[in-house]
Amino acid sequence: MSTFDNQDEGLENEERQEGIIADQGEVLSLELTDEKIADIIGSRVEDAEKWWEKELGLDSARKEGERYYLNKTYKDDELDDFQTPYKNNRILTAVETLVPMITSQPAEPIVTEAKDTDESRQLALDGGNVLLSLYEDLNIKAKLGVIARHLMIGKRVGVLKYRYEPNKGRLRADGTREGKICADVVRPEKIVFEVEASDPNDISLVAEYLTTTIEKLVIKFPKKKDEIYKKYGINDKSTNKQLQKIVKYLEVWFTYYDKEGNSQEAVAWKLDKIILDAIQNPNWNYDEYETDEEGNMVNLNFFEFPQKPYIIFNHLNLGKYIIDDTSLAEQAKYLQDVLNKRGRQIVDNADQAEGGKVLNSNMISPDDAAKIRGDHRETIMVDGDVRAAATRLQVAQLPAYVLQDKFDARDEIDNIFGANAPIRGESSGVKTLGQEIISQRANMGRLQAISDSIEDGMTRFYQAMMQMMKVYWDDTTLIRFQNSEGQTRFINWNRGKIEDGIQVRVKAGSGLPKDKQAIRNETVQMAPMLDPLSIAEGLDKPNPKEWAKRQVYYKFFMDKYVDEILDGGFDGTDSKALGNIQSILNDREVEVPDDPKQAYMATLQMFVESDGFKQLEPDMQMKVMQFSQQVADVAKQGIGESPAEETAPTEQAPGEQLPAEAAGTPPPDDGNFLTRGIKSVVNTVRGV
Repeated sequence: MSTFDNQDEGLENEERQEGIIADQGEVLSLELTDEKIADIIGSRVEDAEKWWEKELGLDSARKEGERYYLNKTYKDDELDDFQTPYKNNRILTAVETLVPMITSQPAEPIVTEAKDTDESRQLALDGGNVLLSLYEDLNIKAKLGVIARHLMIGKRVGVLKYRYEPNKGRLRADGTREGKICADVVRPEKIVFEVEASDPNDISLVAEYLTTTIEKLVIKFPKKKDEIYKKYGINDKSTNKQLQKIVKYLEVWFTYYDKEGNSQEAVAWKLDKIILDAIQNPNWNYDEYETDEEGNMVNLNFFEFPQKPYIIFNHLNLGKYIIDDTSLAEQAKYLQDVLNKRGRQIVDNADQAEGGKVLNSNMISPDDAAKIRGDHRETIMVDGDVRAAATRLQVAQLPAYVLQDKFDARDEIDNIFGANAPIRGESSGVKTLGQEIISQRANMGRLQAISDSIEDGMTRFYQAMMQMMKVYWDDTTLIRFQNSEGQTRFINWNRGKIEDGIQVRVKAGSGLPKDKQAIRNETVQMAPMLDPLSIAEGLDKPNPKEWAKRQVYYKFFMDKYVDEILDGGFDGTDSKALGNIQSILNDREVEVPDDPKQAYMATLQMFVESDGFKQLEPDMQMKVMQFSQQVADVAKQGIGESPAEETAPTEQAPGEQLPAEAAGTPPPDDGNFLTRGIKSVVNTVRGV
């Protein structure tokens, strides 16, 4: 049995052990004294830090991952003087290629209504729009980009924290602030999870190291002002400069059990031995229920129980711990070292291509030798055969596999990340476009794992936002957002509009980057069978519903197209006339207007005299002409003239050809034939 097998067997046995496997220290509780709480927090956080470092080597892994991302894989003074500090940071290129793709599509919240009523459905729709507004207002897209970087470069976890800031938001008339829900990315180095933590929804203790000034700390915890001042030797005579000193303190969220055995959630803030404050989880309505005007019991919370305000994101995780087991950068760092080494060898070899000089001291003096710099204008005088005066040392050429090894290392780094040339929009050198597209789609499929992680985290984030609104949005808040048609909508929202029983989740796959070119090509091919909205969405139009509406109006409701889209059309045109013309061209029956106006008649005249009319098929020209004649007859009756008399059918002898007029077709090159009836009516109406 190999050593590797023995190691695996040991890991399996460890996971199947019974009995005590770790010591989490003493139990925390709000019922303890401040001194006891401070001692327990201090020991549990310290023990957890040591345990994670021993188990996963977190600190060293995170530092190393950040060094590779920042292109600090080695220091220049570690090289010999003749070596070139070559660095080709392929890890950074891969990460920054993928981050914009991962965050290009917002994870779309889906709010399912609580009741089968139109009112409930509208509330659910409004709730989804409110969540999307928070996504934009809190700049979540950029923050997800930072989290994606953390996951890929080796931080082993991504952390998004939400909170309520009462001293932020719009200023009220009474001088107070409305308050604001906030969300920030937390550097994983500042977070300490309880020993053996594996479930992001069930962590008994989470500690975070916070940084602030002494002044802000006193403002946040005014009851502990004297203790803070005493600790740092500050008194009333101290200068303001002392208050600006930066300090670190701990914020610890923990689970404990009361005397009845019920699970409780709390948070405490600790500065060395000082407990600044310790309270129950503030993001919870502890009354839990209230009675509405109809006597119904209304739940005041969205969550089933209080939760710690951290959204945990994982990527390459085997399920053992809440911390990832590895990262893409950690898998690629060895290849990055090879890439840098091979690149440095190639550059150094190129610099030494001329080789060192060997000079004949009998022919060239040391003074003349010191003057030789390689300038083509240099002139050195020697006695005797010039060829015997100097020569160059032969430089060994690097074998071809050195260059190939460099290319292999670079390509393998791209393969690990799934960031090959087609993903970057570059040519991969393959023979066909189809192969490039297949390669691009395969690499985009590699983003599925991290996109799933983002979607899972965003589901918990949207649910947390519902809970925060339930707790803090007593007053009605005006939400502004743009719908898919580009129109601004307004929603008056408060906690009372969050119905009991609604469900909040993320639409599966909504966070995945879209292969826009493939969708576009498929849409073009399927266009004859698709509705206008599907075509607009497939072509990635900025406002698909507006585009679809224009197409429908243009094809079927020309009057609406002119009035609504073209704001009344062009001078001298009548929208109803254009609509009727469009209907005729689409082989639809059109009713002759009872009282055609001058603009209507003029629009018909303009069309039958246009080049577009002349390009129509003869049968379609005849339909337009016949409709125009009917309109002209109605108009003549309106001004007291007799309509055009119908020509009696002309007898046709065998073999005899009727004149063009009698045959019912327009004579060639006689545009006046088509329009003379309309034109005469228009001129009469105009008073010509």
